[in-house]
Amino acid sequence: MFKRISHINGVEDDGEILFATQFDYLFPEAANSKGCLLPDSEACTAALVNLGTAMADDELPAAPPDAFASGNPAVFTYFGQFIDHDLTARTDREGSVTRIGNGDPVSRLDPALVTANLRNGRRPQLDLDAVFGEAPGLAGWGGASPASSQSQVLYTSSLDMHLYEHGARRDVIRGDRRAALIPDARNDENLNLSQLQFAMLRFFNEVKAAQNFGHDVENYIRARQLCRWAFQYVVVNDWLTTVCDPYVLRDTLANGPRFFGSGAGRSKAFMPLEFSVAAFRFAHSMIRPSYRSNAAAPIESIMDLLDFASPDKAANDRFFEPDASGQPQLKELYAIDWSFFSGSGPNVQFARKIDTKIAKGLGTLPFSARMGDPVLGHLARSNLLRGKNLSIPTGQAMADAFGVTFLTPNEILTGEDAGIVDALKAGHFHHRSPLWYYVLREAVVQQDGERLGEVGSRIVCETIVGMIRDDLNSYLNNFHDGAVSENGIDVKPGPNGQIATIADILKFAKV
Repeated sequence: MFKRISHINGVEDDGEILFATQFDYLFPEAANSKGCLLPDSEACTAALVNLGTAMADDELPAAPPDAFASGNPAVFTYFGQFIDHDLTARTDREGSVTRIGNGDPVSRLDPALVTANLRNGRRPQLDLDAVFGEAPGLAGWGGASPASSQSQVLYTSSLDMHLYEHGARRDVIRGDRRAALIPDARNDENLNLSQLQFAMLRFFNEVKAAQNFGHDVENYIRARQLCRWAFQYVVVNDWLTTVCDPYVLRDTLANGPRFFGSGAGRSKAFMPLEFSVAAFRFAHSMIRPSYRSNAAAPIESIMDLLDFASPDKAANDRFFEPDASGQPQLKELYAIDWSFFSGSGPNVQFARKIDTKIAKGLGTLPFSARMGDPVLGHLARSNLLRGKNLSIPTGQAMADAFGVTFLTPNEILTGEDAGIVDALKAGHFHHRSPLWYYVLREAVVQQDGERLGEVGSRIVCETIVGMIRDDLNSYLNNFHDGAVSENGIDVKPGPNGQIATIADILKFAKV
């Protein structure tokens, strides 16, 4: 159960927790209906490739991003990626069943084959397993280092999280070849997410330090509970409120999920493929072509920030310098000042709008296992072909299943770039749209790209709220606890401990 997984290299044999929970379809009937799916033809595959190519825009790292910017600070992009990695894994890599790269023909798989052979590598409870891993063994703990090798890597002898902090230098702990020693290697795939992982680890340490049970184990147990509740609260009341239609979120919270979970008659908990493979990848369009970590740092292209810790790229040496023991750790120059990603100050960088364009650099991913592959090396193409391969229903089919009016062909085509229009018409995608593309286009038509439209919001809200409601240990099921209120989670006895927003987490973590 202790594995290393990543977008880059698939599954290795050490270094990371890996679960095996259930994938399934929100609407199995749609997944098994040809009329609700993309055609299983070479012509469809070719049109998807062309559509993905057209979705990569011409914005370069040095160009002003104002034309593409939303009103949402860039932290929402990477907090969304952190949420994704806490919920789901494996739908974006090549496996024995799912193959779209290396020139292999892309066929539409039987949904029964997909659900029988594809397993989610995460426990989808928003329980911060990407922070805590499997957790230390606590039975009989009396002051010595936790017993397991994983615990010794993740935790100090007092059950704090191991961190690298030296003056203004802040980084996760690294091992051989710069490998981040964290429970989910994907959270070190880009600099921005890696620094957010650091912030979440430090948030736990600060919450634990604020507890006063007089014993490290008791402080650890309570701090872990409070951090999970704070994370869940912020996901629902700050992140979902920002990226989803507020009425859909309010309806889902007030009336419960209509189509997902036990309330919809599904007896087993599962991760919806429509969420993991398509709808939740909406944040790919929010990624900027470049970022600045702080006032002293240079502007870096997203291509350079992706896979920034890989020892196989000599250019990455500029991000690191040795610590006192000679182990490479992130330079002070690249430690993120979160006022450049969060809030409303003069330095804040904004996420791009949710639309049908992705930053150009995402069309040539720098990960070594994907470089040169025309599909796996191109984010938009791989998203579109993965949706066809895993028999994800079209956007129109999902809208119909939700009982909402789907976009008309004219709404899909009007205002789109000529290259996208040509690809849509060639694949008849303006009538039967790939779900990922549909969710992005719906956000433009219904919300001017500031948040998701109705279908996208319904998939995302139903899945996340449904997971939290079905977890008896979640904050939604523990309002009897004095730390839980409608206004946030109190993680510290006394004043100044209420967490309600992403900014509150970053402030409490002192980053």
